[in-house]
Parts: sequence; C-alpha cells; structure tokens
Amino acid sequence: MKSTPITTFDQLLSAAALLPETRVVVASPANAETYDAVRTAAESLPVRITLVGDDPGIEREITTRSSMRGRIEAVRRVGVADILTTCAAILSEPAGGVLLKGSVDTATLMHAVLEENAGLRTGRLLSDVFLFEYPRPAATKLVMITDGGLVPAPDLKNKVELIRNAVEVAHALGSMMPKVAVLSASEFVTPSIPSTLDAAILAKMNERGQIPGCVVDGPLALDNAISADAAREKGIRSSVAGDADVLIAASIEAANSLAKSTTVFAGYRLAHVIVGARVPICIPSRADRSDAKLLSIALGVIMNARKKQ
Repeated sequence: MKSTPITTFDQLLSAAALLPETRVVVASPANAETYDAVRTAAESLPVRITLVGDDPGIEREITTRSSMRGRIEAVRRVGVADILTTCAAILSEPAGGVLLKGSVDTATLMHAVLEENAGLRTGRLLSDVFLFEYPRPAATKLVMITDGGLVPAPDLKNKVELIRNAVEVAHALGSMMPKVAVLSASEFVTPSIPSTLDAAILAKMNERGQIPGCVVDGPLALDNAISADAAREKGIRSSVAGDADVLIAASIEAANSLAKSTTVFAGYRLAHVIVGARVPICIPSRADRSDAKLLSIALGVIMNARKKQ
C-alpha cells in the first residue's frame, strides 16, 4: 500500500486517514474505552461506524452528539447470537468493512465468523497479528507477534500460514520484504525441542521460494531476534537476527504472553488484527485502553483497503 514503510503508530493513523471511507461494525460495544475509540475514529478517520447491540449507551452516543450523526449509526439487537449474526450479515455485503470486538469474548465472536453461512470465510487459516511500537536506539519500528489469539498449537503447515498472514500485514504497511524470526528457546536446532526443527524447515522453505515476500530465519531466541548486540555476541550471521520485523511464536501461550508483556511491563502502544477472513477482524482485549482500540481500527482500515486493491 505504501512505498515508504510505516514505522510508528502516528504514521499508521495518518496513512489510514487518507484512505477511502470504510464501514466499521462494532459487535456489542459496552464500555467507555470502546465508545471513546469509536468517537475518535469517527472524528479523525474516514469511517462510517455501525454499533450493533443492546447497551443503552449506544443510543446515547447517537442522540447526545450531533457531530457524530451520519458517521455513527445504531442497530439494536438483543442477545449475542442475534448481534453477531447481524454483524456478519452487514459485513458480508459487497462493500465489506472491518469488524471490531466490543464486549463479546473472542471465542464466541470467532465461532460466529466461522459459521458456514456467515459469508466471511475464505478457506485460509485465520490468525491474529499483534503490533507494538518498539523504540529502538537507532529508529522506532513496528514489530509483529503471532499468533497469540487463535491457533493454539501451530504445526509446520499452520506456521507457514502464520507467516503468510503476518507478511500480508507487513506489505500493507509498506514493508515489502519483512524479516521474519521463528522463535524458540535456543538458536540451535535441537531434536528434543520440536519448535527448533520447524524453524529450520521454515527457513529452508523460504530460501527455496516456498514462502515468498519475506526473509525467514530460525530458530532464534527472542534476544537474538530483536537485539543486534545479542546476535553479534553469539556469532549469529543472519539478515534477520537482531532486526526482526515479525516474531513467530511456538504456541499460543508463548505469543500471548510475549505480546501482553510489551504493554504490561514496557507500556508500549499496541494494535492487532485478525487476517485470513473476508474482512479484517479487530479483537482488542476488553481491558485495552481506547488508544489500542483506535489503533486497531486504523490498522483494520488499512487492511481493508489492501484487500480491495
């Protein structure tokens, strides 16, 4: 989408603001952080927002803010099943859009999305791509982590798809040859640690052109993947080591914990999007602040525009 890579979240917001109007459907909004993100998105991004649910706050958002009329609309539905069916029906229309999770839990939301009649499946593996803004000494960059939300124990075939989905996000953000690190506990191939074997195979597959559009290396421990000093100290020769754009974790537990540690311990900003469905799906945690929800909306807008290209 961009020839110059997006390397900060401020740049991501600016890029999203220049795109054509996108419909954003919010499934069961019910807390102040979600409403705050929706208001900010309606004011600063080219979006038309549909709030689907039964929370009294939905009507209040429409009736008390005249500036939002025409940009935010409400569709009242009672019960989670009816709410999600309505969201899927709206998004299955030719115009598509972005689905944003409100108070619905992720498992319930994804079950509805994957229903045969929902019209949102593509046959691809769905995975969550988490982004955080990493303020390196040299230059800030956006780093991706996957998959901490959907694929519990990815096998080799799944990991190929995880890379494919993350690379799709990287390309949409202007990084046309992202560096992908396949993580494990060690940089050495060790038969007793299956994830190191998968990593080595994925690196070889990439070398032979089976995983295009990126550079893949592994196994790499986290420090070797992110820190040039650590990679140099361990004598690792790799164009990925020390400068990874994408981190492929061995399991959902590893990815989820790693992703949440960037915000809980480091306080980094975040966004994430599910790739592989007919429309981008944003599943910020119900505990996330409004900034994370706004950034996820902006990322969804960018991914939706790429799908239409």
